[in-house]
Amino acid sequence: MLVAFLVTISLFSVFKYASSLKERYDLLNSLNQLKEQAATLENQNQNILQELEKEKELQQQISQENAGLKENLRVNEENLVKLEADYAAVQKNLEQLNSRFSLLKAENTALIERNSKLVQISQEYNTLKTRMSSITELKKAIRELKKQMQKVGREIKQSVQTQKIVEGNRGYLIKDGKITYPAKIRIEVTPAYTKE
Repeated sequence: MLVAFLVTISLFSVFKYASSLKERYDLLNSLNQLKEQAATLENQNQNILQELEKEKELQQQISQENAGLKENLRVNEENLVKLEADYAAVQKNLEQLNSRFSLLKAENTALIERNSKLVQISQEYNTLKTRMSSITELKKAIRELKKQMQKVGREIKQSVQTQKIVEGNRGYLIKDGKITYPAKIRIEVTPAYTKE
């Protein structure tokens, strides 16, 4: 019985020892896996840190580019304001030039008309000069002037005669160009007193 008891205890001890070895082996495997996972996590951590450094550098570059773009935008806005002011000045100058051009055009038209009149007068003068240089033409001009004087004299006589007829009112009063006859108008005349 004692032997059976010792064999049982021995078997139980061997079994426990075997299970302990198995647990130890399992624990070593788990530990190795954990070490591998820790190494992997460490590598990942290093990669993440490197990426984070790259992101920081990229963010700094972007910040610098952003600052440069803001400066360019400010300069462009200033240039735009200057260009708008220049455009307004050019527009004002253009309006002034247009008004001056209109004035010059009107003056040019007036000068062209005046020039054409001067040319016409010059031609008439030359024609008269050539007419008056010959005696026959002078005689014709004198005859035409005499005819015109006679015609004007007749017209003056006729107008004088018609004015005499109109001016006479045969003793009737005229008001607003109309004869007041047969209206009854009473005219009173008071003598002026003289101082002696």
